[in-house]
Amino acid sequence: LLALLARGRLLPAALAVAATAVATALALGRRRLQRRLGRLEAELEGCHARLATIHSLAHEITASHDPLRLCGALERECRKLLHADFFYVCRVEREQSSPQLIYAMRRDGLRESAPRPFPAPLAAELLAARRPLRLAADGPRPLPPLDPERPEAGVRAWLLVPLLVEHRPVGVLAVGRVQGGAYSPEDERLLTSLGQQVALALENARHYELATTDALTGLHLRPYFFRRLREEHERARRYRGHFALLMLDLDDFKRINDTHGHLCGDRYLRALGGAVRSGLRAADLACRYGGDEFCLLLPETDLRGAQRIAERLRQEVASLVVQVDDLELRTTASIGIAVYPEHGGEEARALLQRADAALYRAKKLGRDRVVPFAA
Repeated sequence: LLALLARGRLLPAALAVAATAVATALALGRRRLQRRLGRLEAELEGCHARLATIHSLAHEITASHDPLRLCGALERECRKLLHADFFYVCRVEREQSSPQLIYAMRRDGLRESAPRPFPAPLAAELLAARRPLRLAADGPRPLPPLDPERPEAGVRAWLLVPLLVEHRPVGVLAVGRVQGGAYSPEDERLLTSLGQQVALALENARHYELATTDALTGLHLRPYFFRRLREEHERARRYRGHFALLMLDLDDFKRINDTHGHLCGDRYLRALGGAVRSGLRAADLACRYGGDEFCLLLPETDLRGAQRIAERLRQEVASLVVQVDDLELRTTASIGIAVYPEHGGEEARALLQRADAALYRAKKLGRDRVVPFAA
């Protein structure tokens, strides 16, 4: 070929072959480069989405001390980025050996926010190991369920990360999905990063709760209640909304303390706090106003709704029996109602005084009753 090329007979053909080979190589290289660039762009988009998620969650953390609001924001991001069909957040208190489920989202869309024990073996294993755990179905059979009380069906992948604060476990974050393969190491890194923020947020929320909650009844303290009352009053004034205040006082509670001692009285108040909390909606706020006097803030509630809630609370107090050794402690409650704007109240404290006046009237009328404010 070289000899022929030297004579110049195949030079045009050789140049054409060479040009074709060079063009083919360049085209192949360009396609490989385009595929690589496409992969890099997808990775960059994924990184951008993950950074946006972390930033969004950080904003939620700084904006609220409410664990349920935080968990709701985290659930939204996990459904979007990790395609989670199941989502769990558990918290571990220092005095408890097993985690408490504080938030759950299931594939059917149902959400659970009432705390309950969560003795899941995988969660206990995770807390002991203090490192993430990835599980994927091997073959057609799905993975075992995570929730022992409400078993999940058809889960193909689980991803669990521990929530750590200074290397101390404070909870568990878990996601699961029905379709798709195993969670990737990148998914694990993302959920671990989110878990670090959630752990700090839950710990901060716990400290904030301790600072704003009465240790005996579990209800809020007066300074926090007054702050929320001012906020709700301003919101109702600005948007022409309404809300209600209930003042609740126990009838003859002094008799329990005088007859059986303050320890028995404390036992009753602790049980009463639990009964009050269980009888309220998620948006309602209850406060221990004094020794045996309580105040409740009911957002977006008119007079009829406030009377219905107050009557339910009165019945719950009347039916509450606290057993202390061979004693049965019981009493009743009088409740006064004031509603904004029906009962005026250009200032929040003025409305509170009217609820207190209604309570005083309920006492005078014979106790164990609900009375609204009468102008």
